Parts: sequence; C-alpha cells; structure tokens
Amino acid sequence: MAWLVVVASPLLTIVGLVVLQPAGAPSMRDGGAPAPSTSPEGWAEMYVRSWLSATRDDSAKLEVFYPPGAKSQRAVGSQVPVDTAVISAASPAPGVWSVVVVADVLVLLPDGKRAASLQCAQVAMTGTGDAYVATSLPSPVACPATGSTAPLAYDEVADPAGPIGQSVAGFLTAYLAGQGELDRFVSPGATVALPEPVPFVQVQVAAVRTHEEFEPGQAARPPDGTTARSLVHASAWDAAGQATPVDYALTLVARAGRWEINRIDPAPLIAGR
Repeated sequence: MAWLVVVASPLLTIVGLVVLQPAGAPSMRDGGAPAPSTSPEGWAEMYVRSWLSATRDDSAKLEVFYPPGAKSQRAVGSQVPVDTAVISAASPAPGVWSVVVVADVLVLLPDGKRAASLQCAQVAMTGTGDAYVATSLPSPVACPATGSTAPLAYDEVADPAGPIGQSVAGFLTAYLAGQGELDRFVSPGATVALPEPVPFVQVQVAAVRTHEEFEPGQAARPPDGTTARSLVHASAWDAAGQATPVDYALTLVARAGRWEINRIDPAPLIAGR
C-alpha cells in the first residue's frame, strides 16, 4: 500500500516541545469516553497518539482506549508524536481489528537534541462502529520497506527553454507562485484548481522529460490536438527564500501552434504499464 509520512525537522528546542500539546486527544462524550466512530482506523490512530504521548505524570488519555492501562515511565517531552497514518487494517475475526499505524515521532537523544523517528505499531481492538476497546497495548512492529526506484516512461529530454518547457514554466509560475494568468497556459475547458494560499513566490524549472518522441523542431510546430505527457522537475522558493524541490506529471495538448496544460496527471507514467 502506498503511504506517505511527513517527517519533521530533526532538531527542535526544548521550549518547542514543551509548547507542543500531546497529539491525538480524542473527542469525548459527556461521560468521558471516546465519541462513537465508524472507523477503526481512526480510533487506532488516536490510541497510538495517546500511547506515544503518555508520560509518568499523565497516562489518563491512554486508559481511555485501554482501560487496564499501563503507567508510562517516560518523562514529559521525551517523545512527541507529530503525525500518524494508517498503513494497514484487517479484521481477523468478526468484531476484531488489527491496525498498523506509522507515527512520526520527535525523540529525545542522549545529547539533548531531538530527532524525527518513524515508528510503526500494531493495534489490536474489538468492537463495532458504536464503541471500540483495545485488547492490549500497541505492539511496535517493522515499518514497510521502501521499494526500488520505479522506472518511469519519460525517456525523451525536452529543452526547458523550448516550446514545451516554456509552457510548463509559465504554468507552474502562475499555479504555484501566483505570477501571471493561469488561463493563458491551460487548455480551454480544462479545470485546474489553484492551491490556496499560493505556497511559493518563485519557481524555476530544472528539467523536462516527455513520454512522446519529437523530431527536431516538431514540438515547436505541433498540429492541433497533439498530446505530450511530461515529467517536470522544478525548484520553488517560499517568502523566506527557502527552496523546495517539486515534481509534476503533466499532460499538454497543442492548440493554435502552442502547448497548453490539459491536466495535472494523478501519477507519472510507469515504464511497461
């Protein structure tokens, strides 16, 4: 299963950790129990957050999910869950659930610094959509491995200063940095929603590759309706002057002698598929 986790900065100050509130406090009913949920995955995420947040001074949130409880021996701020995501869920028997949650955790190191660590835990629970209860504490397990690099189907190199590259650069500058008219670079009838707020102030295209092969000069005078599927590597700068590398898989269509973006593709083309 594809999954994505956002990793926090490797170093944070002690003050920053103290200010952070423990993540994952569940929404409560008047009686103090978790509100009903139809999603065992969401319940499992909240449980793992509470388990990681528990300290020797406060384990109450953990007991909400696992009534037998277990007194944590961790000091306040020694680990803080920043983000969580479910990577698998199964029901081995009616009313029984096994969910694996990955967590991005800031961990206190022996030298006093904080570093981001990815941790996976398996959660066992029983119940229905009206109520769940953990049958044990979360069990740390191995996280999924990262596979080998996928071969992409963009074998042709396009000049970033050429017709396709110029259209792509104009589109990304308008789309990501709010500079220029987006409609000028988008095919009529195509719908491309702008990110709000605009995340960057400057974009520079580094490389453009295409799936289609063009003879020399052919991309500069394409017949109407010609399609080019491209993969674009670019750098985008925010208002603080920090650059972020970005990739876009785009489909372009020729009209009136120029290339226009028809859509942002949901995924790059994989070779052989």
